[in-house]
Amino acid sequence: MKFCFNGCSFTVGEGFDAGDRDLYVYDRLLEKKFGFKRDNIASCGASNYLIFMRSARAIMSGEYHCVVTQWSELNRIWFYPGPDGEFFSNSDNQNFKYREIYLSQQEIQKFKSTLLMLNGDYNNIIDLVTFCNILSTLAIEKNVKTVFVNGLLHWYDDLIKPLNTDLHNSLSDYSKQLLDFDHRDDDEIQRFFETLQKKFATLDRDLWVNLFDPWIRNIIDKGPLGHHPGVLSNQLMADKTAEYFIKNQII
Repeated sequence: MKFCFNGCSFTVGEGFDAGDRDLYVYDRLLEKKFGFKRDNIASCGASNYLIFMRSARAIMSGEYHCVVTQWSELNRIWFYPGPDGEFFSNSDNQNFKYREIYLSQQEIQKFKSTLLMLNGDYNNIIDLVTFCNILSTLAIEKNVKTVFVNGLLHWYDDLIKPLNTDLHNSLSDYSKQLLDFDHRDDDEIQRFFETLQKKFATLDRDLWVNLFDPWIRNIIDKGPLGHHPGVLSNQLMADKTAEYFIKNQII
């Protein structure tokens, strides 16, 4: 039985030296607990589009009993100015240079601020639900188990609750930000949010380990390098995933 784990730096095991990842990172802990074989195809800084494409290839390969997909931040984008150059929208570049292209740190910060304004989470959530639906359909066709993990998605369960007339108290602060709450009338807010809820309703929530409880909110310690989930956090992630595996007869 072989499992594939995909995601961003949380699943890579960033925060640990490469030699320590086999001891502490949650997918390795699950491998030891259940005795399956494992591939880890996660990459640091991965966008959800990249994660989607990698999980789709893993499912279609026919190599795996189960593909576990950990989703990352919604607004990550990678740019490729050439075949040997890349720029990550969420990185901390001091400057960027590729051939005739040069961006100073100040120019990069301005670009990032503009990009964030142009790349809101509302439509990224719709895209992510579509990614999940495609992967779950592919998994059924290929007779592969698929499991989704919320690594850095900040959505809340108001996405599945009926709206009432008191919109202010019906919506989380995050959803209010999605909708630009303070600058829309009630009809607009209700219309846009109901559209989002209808899309979200197509999501198979049973495929998720922690739909509304992302790992980012469960970091109780940091890795030895001073960032990302540490030993205790990875153990918690492994325990929750193991519980899901057993409950849903993944293994």
